[in-house]
Amino acid sequence: MDVRAELVEGRRAIPRLGRLVEVNRAHPPYATGAEVKPVTAFLRDLALGDSSPLTCRSYGYGMLRWFRLLLCTLQPDGLSCLRRLPA
Repeated sequence: MDVRAELVEGRRAIPRLGRLVEVNRAHPPYATGAEVKPVTAFLRDLALGDSSPLTCRSYGYGMLRWFRLLLCTLQPDGLSCLRRLPA
């Protein structure tokens, strides 16, 4: 059975790797626990575009879910850098 079907049927869990933390700066107000430069750059640009800090938080969590899903569905060695992120 493929990974997508296992996820939909609840027979496979998405790994709980990575995190989003509030930081003491305005741009960006949220960052990944272990810095992922493209994500930090995106959140900074979003914050500088006059978005609410909660919008940055929401987008950050959305990207975290996306990377977790990628980790689950791609080849194990394809995203090995995410495995090193603290939970």
